[in-house]
Amino acid sequence: MPHPTSARSVRRTAPHALAALLALTLVVAGALVARPAPASAAEPPPGTELIRNGTFSDGSVEPWWTRLAETQTTVVGGQLQIRTAGRATQVWDDLVGHFEFGITAGRTYRVAFDASATVDRTMRATVSRVDSPYTSAFDRTVELTATTRRFSFEFTAPFADPKGVLLFHLGASPASTIRLDNVSLVPLAPRPSADPVLFWNDVLLDTFRQTQLPPTSLSRSAAIMHAAMHDAAVSVTGAGEPYRVRVPVEYPGTLEDVVAPSLETAVNQAAHDSLSALFAGRSFGPALAEATGMLPSGVNADEIARGRAVGSQAAAANVDARRADGSTDESPYVPEGVPGAWRPTGSGPAVSPNWGRVTPFTLTSPTQFRPGPPGGFGSYDALLASQLYEDQVTEVRQLGARVGGTRTAEQTRIAFFWANDLDGTYKPPGQLLAHTRIVAEQRGLGMLQNARLFGLVSLAMADAAIVAWGGKYATPIDLWRPESAIHHADTDGRPGTQPDRSWQPLSQDRAGQSFSPPFPAHVSGHATFAGAWAGVMRAYFGTDAVPFTGTTDDPQAVGVRRPFGSFTEAARENARSRVYLGVHYQFDADAGLAAGLAVGAHVHANHLRG
Repeated sequence: MPHPTSARSVRRTAPHALAALLALTLVVAGALVARPAPASAAEPPPGTELIRNGTFSDGSVEPWWTRLAETQTTVVGGQLQIRTAGRATQVWDDLVGHFEFGITAGRTYRVAFDASATVDRTMRATVSRVDSPYTSAFDRTVELTATTRRFSFEFTAPFADPKGVLLFHLGASPASTIRLDNVSLVPLAPRPSADPVLFWNDVLLDTFRQTQLPPTSLSRSAAIMHAAMHDAAVSVTGAGEPYRVRVPVEYPGTLEDVVAPSLETAVNQAAHDSLSALFAGRSFGPALAEATGMLPSGVNADEIARGRAVGSQAAAANVDARRADGSTDESPYVPEGVPGAWRPTGSGPAVSPNWGRVTPFTLTSPTQFRPGPPGGFGSYDALLASQLYEDQVTEVRQLGARVGGTRTAEQTRIAFFWANDLDGTYKPPGQLLAHTRIVAEQRGLGMLQNARLFGLVSLAMADAAIVAWGGKYATPIDLWRPESAIHHADTDGRPGTQPDRSWQPLSQDRAGQSFSPPFPAHVSGHATFAGAWAGVMRAYFGTDAVPFTGTTDDPQAVGVRRPFGSFTEAARENARSRVYLGVHYQFDADAGLAAGLAVGAHVHANHLRG
């Protein structure tokens, strides 16, 4: 059969390889800025072999080619034997390669081959772009001896290319014969245990458990970290729309230096640097070391160094942009002291009273989607005079009482499952991020998909906090909690709401003491977070009907799991649970859920487009 270095074979491969590789020698020292990678064709399923004739079992060398005419290839005993003259001075001057297989940004691959040589020598193996800037997705140099060894590496593609190339670089070594066999390149299924987005989300939730911060601050931290990870991933791959910044990734103009940043390392560094800035005094170095230990085996030191640089810049851009967002405003809150107005209930002073003025992450202003006062009433007197108010108080008095009342055993389980109000739990935003992971794993999402999904969910919940706390503190009515309404019913002017100083909500701390969260009732933060989460999830997956089984951190529901048939079903139950817990009225839940759904839909429609 024709030798791949014959005139016919060289002419056939020149448009794809020889011309491109020769052109590299003409690239000036100035850097090339990576352009966004083209989308790959339909992705092959995991395990699909991308290399044609990697076993050489039929005696043919096709479609393998050589760059130099003096480099001879033959198939002997089912192995590709490559005889080099040893005159190439640069490692990339003498090449054997395989063209035109697609790789997908963010997907992990395994490249493997058997190799030996007649003399001890090195051989460089790369998977790279076929066109400028000729970037390598995989680049490792191996030591060859007379004994055949199996080499196997995994790598995550930092870009997409429908016409990738596998190259064996044979130059800058003495004349020898190299033997190759069982050359393989296959895509792998997503592995949640190796996904840095999921890893750092877990680190984030563990941090939530170790802090005494309110859900407002925690939702802000989640948004900053996940946005930074998303921006790092977008910067490396060129795929998708960044939230805050697309870090420039430049490539020098020589083949030996054209190495892409490690995608996992960029994401790891972005998360580490974000968390270190957000939770000062806590060390995230051990987590970074653990994440680095999970990098694919094919990652080299240069890729790691470049990935760290990208991740650090993505984190800095997202952290710096929020330094003056109003989240540190600690102006004191002075309760109004009139019937219907919030007052402390023994669980502490008002928490996050100025959060409704924090600069939003995605909204046009803090007031966008902010719910109005309960029932649309413009004053405490008007609200307390309404039958709606009496009906709301009566319902929570019956369903939310710690003792007595009409709550069922199932409603009690629902109340505690969604509570997560206590320090030591991952709080309401953390529970929804945990549920996001459950669904992501169930649906088999890859790293880039997770970066976008968690970014969207976190941005939506951060703005949901601003919307909800604006509803709590920045409308004409800062509504008292049900326990205050019931204890002080003799001040509301309604004969149908009798006072009961012994009434306690089901909500309780680890010591068994009943409590209400220390901020106004309307609107429910849980409901707003839940709506924002559901709004993103059903838009991202293109359907609401995604069954999943949720988990909880609440100490009153240890080990409890609850099945749901849709995102909206879960969100509605979350919102309703606050009535069963005795800390909210139903109109708090309804208004919060509606506002959250609007926030979620807005975020998905306008940000982090894929």
